[in-house]
Amino acid sequence: MKTDRQLMLKIVAGAVVGLFLLDRIVIGPLAASWHDQSDRIDALSVKVQRGKGLLAREDAIRTQWAQMVRANLPEEVAAAESRAARAVAHWEGESRIAFSGLTQQWQNHEEGYKTLEMRLTADGNQSTIGRFIYELETDTAPVSLEEIELSSRDTHGAALMLTARFSFLQLPGTGGQSK
Repeated sequence: MKTDRQLMLKIVAGAVVGLFLLDRIVIGPLAASWHDQSDRIDALSVKVQRGKGLLAREDAIRTQWAQMVRANLPEEVAAAESRAARAVAHWEGESRIAFSGLTQQWQNHEEGYKTLEMRLTADGNQSTIGRFIYELETDTAPVSLEEIELSSRDTHGAALMLTARFSFLQLPGTGGQSK
């Protein structure tokens, strides 16, 4: 009886150790691998869905790119600066904002394009500043609002000062048109 019980305990202990080793050596790594593979499949599914969305919007994206190329600043520096100045003057006139400073500087980018970066300081109220930003953002010119800061010029916040940085795009070899 005693030897049967000892044999049974040895078998049970061996089975427990075997199951523990099976869990640590086979089942645990297999489950981790399965989880990692599931994560990779999920990430790829997201990329596939994004790709399908891009393909579905291909015509709209190509049309938008063609518009950007047509609106591109001219390659001649003086013509490009003139076109950008006309756009800024248009925004100023439409918004009735009062400029107190405007500077510009060309930036060359490693990717092969240039931007004409402009820094602006202006005074106005909430309505005129809002209109200026609206005119800038809805213009057909290839412009991007990079940075904006508003500060109050009085204790009630009725008079505001706008500091903004925006850039006009100039793509090489696209023959931007003067407007």
